[in-house]
Amino acid sequence: MRNSNTNNWRSTALIAGAILTAGVVTTTSTTDVHADNSQNNAQVSNGQVTYDQVRATADQQLAQLQSANDSKEAQQATANEQSNAADLAQTNAQIDQLKASHAALEQEQAGAIAQAQASTAASIEAQTSAANAEYQQQINAQQQNEATQRAANDQQYAQAVSQAAENQQAVADINAQYQQALSDAANTQTSQAQAAANNYNSAVAKENDTYQGKLSAQKATNAENIKNAEASLASVTANANKPYEVATTNDVAVTGRVAKPQTDVKVPAYVTKYGIHLEVRGYNGAIPVSDYTYPEFANTYYGEYPDSAVITNKAAESTPHDISEMPLDFQPGLLSYDAKNDHSEKVSADGLTADQVQVLRALALSWENGFRNNVFKNYREFYNVVNKNDGFVNVAPVDLVSTDFTDNIANQVVANRTKYNVDNNSHTVKDSGMPTEATYSSIINNATQNLQKSLTSEFNGKTVYTDVNENLTTMQAGTPTLLNYAINLYNSMQGMYYGELVNPTHIGGHAVNLLRAGVRTVGIGFQKLTDEMTAKNGSGVSDRKNPSYAVTFDHIGFNINHDANLTKEVQNRNVWGTSSVDAQLNTIKTAQYHVNKVPGTKMVTPTATDVQKATASEQQKLADVKAQAQQSLDALASSHQANLNKLEQQYNDAKAQVKANYDAAVTKAASVRDAALKATGAVDLQAYKAQLDSAYQNLVKADQVAAQKLAADRDAKIANIKKTENAKLDAKINELVPSIDPQIKQLQDQHQAVIAHGDAVLAELKAENKAAYNKLAEQFNVQLAAIQQREDAKRANEVRLANNTVVLPSAVKVANDGNVDTVAFPTTSNPLQAETTGRVQTVSAPSIVKTATQTPIAVAPVVTTVNHAAENTVKSNESSAPVVTQTAAVAATTNNGTQTSVASTADNKATKADNSEKSVVKADTVAKKQTPAKKSESSQKVDQSSMSIVALAATALLGTLGITYSSKKRHN
Repeated sequence: MRNSNTNNWRSTALIAGAILTAGVVTTTSTTDVHADNSQNNAQVSNGQVTYDQVRATADQQLAQLQSANDSKEAQQATANEQSNAADLAQTNAQIDQLKASHAALEQEQAGAIAQAQASTAASIEAQTSAANAEYQQQINAQQQNEATQRAANDQQYAQAVSQAAENQQAVADINAQYQQALSDAANTQTSQAQAAANNYNSAVAKENDTYQGKLSAQKATNAENIKNAEASLASVTANANKPYEVATTNDVAVTGRVAKPQTDVKVPAYVTKYGIHLEVRGYNGAIPVSDYTYPEFANTYYGEYPDSAVITNKAAESTPHDISEMPLDFQPGLLSYDAKNDHSEKVSADGLTADQVQVLRALALSWENGFRNNVFKNYREFYNVVNKNDGFVNVAPVDLVSTDFTDNIANQVVANRTKYNVDNNSHTVKDSGMPTEATYSSIINNATQNLQKSLTSEFNGKTVYTDVNENLTTMQAGTPTLLNYAINLYNSMQGMYYGELVNPTHIGGHAVNLLRAGVRTVGIGFQKLTDEMTAKNGSGVSDRKNPSYAVTFDHIGFNINHDANLTKEVQNRNVWGTSSVDAQLNTIKTAQYHVNKVPGTKMVTPTATDVQKATASEQQKLADVKAQAQQSLDALASSHQANLNKLEQQYNDAKAQVKANYDAAVTKAASVRDAALKATGAVDLQAYKAQLDSAYQNLVKADQVAAQKLAADRDAKIANIKKTENAKLDAKINELVPSIDPQIKQLQDQHQAVIAHGDAVLAELKAENKAAYNKLAEQFNVQLAAIQQREDAKRANEVRLANNTVVLPSAVKVANDGNVDTVAFPTTSNPLQAETTGRVQTVSAPSIVKTATQTPIAVAPVVTTVNHAAENTVKSNESSAPVVTQTAAVAATTNNGTQTSVASTADNKATKADNSEKSVVKADTVAKKQTPAKKSESSQKVDQSSMSIVALAATALLGTLGITYSSKKRHN
């Protein structure tokens, strides 16, 4: 293999044949076999295996469904909480805005409200005085009517007296005296009534003067208090509107230096020396540069000379100075190396440390993902050609991961390569001088067998393809630093991948392996080469003073039935291990870009909301002052009205006393008169007098009832006056400052509706999820019950005799019509069990099967193998049980650019590209049916000593039923 003078890397697979491509495409075909329509007369079954498989599938699917349901419910609950919180914040903000607007409007209309309140108080006072005056007039009218009635009664009684004793001077004198007494009583009543009225009017006038004085003083105090509160509010408002300075933390992005790959590199001296030109050999002749679909790939072809010493036009921007400046994407182009500006850590003579290996793994993983994504995004036809038969045309690939799982695989590959002395020109395959179990495909199959079995069971009836392949390159460094190794590996991978990407019909094997969308993980191994290896001709290692490495890329993945959605779902499961390179990648990413927090200040202009919050207290104080002012006025008016009512009551009491005095004087005069008349012997006028008095008392009682009603009417009228006037005042105030309570109530009701809607959606989702879970569980329960019932019925005909099993004949002979229930054995890791896989016996008479000493060998089943690339499927006999087989194939490129899967047999030879021969590999037989060997004499013999164990117990039965021994045939 050709080397550059100072280059530590060997040329790419397509040009110089040094980098090899090995791919294994393993196909797992599963056929949906039911116990009621397969193998005729098959009575050898294992119900527990079938039951456990269904049970495991049920547990897995129910757990997955429950997990998915919990996730959806948690997401809905979170969405509800976020929606409720956002709506509550919006509702509170709207309510606060309403309150602020209402307070501002109250302040604006304060004068008009005070005027309306004063007007209402005056109106109530005037109407109340009018109602009291009207009531007093009605009472006076009653009293006048009573006086008139009393005078009439007196006149009638006087007439009666006069008529009875008109001739008697004594009667005249008595009546004269009586009349004089009445006149005196009336004069006294008039005098006292006038005195009471004068006292009342004087007291009312004094009370009114006192009230007006207090009212004027209180209004002045109120005006001063309101003025002070308004001035304080104005001062606070002015301060709240002033811009102010606050401390801030600014995000300052820091972008580190990242080397940019150089695409116009020139190495004329190297090309001239070795006579190498920019064409691809192996494709029916040379393809000119002008035929390249993308010209930049031609420049990248210099990737086969990664040592920057051969580049004559080095660009400073393409020369990293530390690991942190290495690009993480993988655009076409090469990097240069400058030992004088290398600030990376040293690599000892013993080679890379474990930490340094992880850094290189992280970089290589990022570059492989960068290549896949860049080709898919910008050179889609290349990607589609590779995946045209895999269901991933125009479907973006999932990023590869490097995990503890793949690290173990890579480390085992390195260990095996070292153990069997495999050099950097040979893949980890049997042809390189290692046993089958040491090859990379065997290592991967052992590591993934449980996952493969799980997927085969899960996707029963679908084809599960195993995507496994290996890429190989060499890494070395002229200067023993981590950066020199990294640049060398970067440039090597440029040639290995972009160097093989020529046009849609000619894609090299390394690029094909990496572009397969079915692969999900990559194990990247670093095998330290021995001096013997590096000294070989064609090793590609020129600087042997520092350790050199063979770098293996073992890609692993599964393609589910060529269905991109199913495949991606499996790829995104948590079954590939834990990433082992996140810390290294994050360190490089942080160095290339991070954000610093820088303290600072800024001026903030208060918003209307800020001002409102800052002045809310002062606004409330102003409102309180105004409310207190009105309350003080209301208190004065109330006290004034109480005093007037008290004076009125005193006046009414005085008038009542005057009347009582008058009535007492009249009663006394009448009594004196009657006594005098009686003494004169005149006729008895007592009965007549009682009649008149009774009529008068009836009138007084009626007037008292009427007076009570008049008082009640007056009080009701005054109450109605206050109610009406206050209602007008409230309406006026509401007109000036409309109430916001209905709007607040509406906003709160709307928020409660949002909460109720979210609760209803979550409840409905939980009900649907529960129903789906119960339905799936019921389906599995029915299936498991049917399997258990069927197998219990089968075991009913089996009898154990010592160390043997006797299968008794059924009550009714079963015809060989294909309707006998069968259960096929799945594959197993147990060697003895594996040999019996697929064995079918037809038992027409009871048999004794020797279980302790015989070694049953199963007839080899006809396998189902699917060619991953060509899509040719060879189906097995429909009666065979579902089996899992693997066919290893080395990825190669044919003349027409299509990929062919080559079966891995016992003497399979690895295929590698060469610079002088076409990379065409003939497809071998995909599967071979083994021919039966001669029966072993020992297997045909019956162990007589074992037979003797049951001879005594079964002699009669054997003779009667004709039991025969069933021996197993071995097939090779």
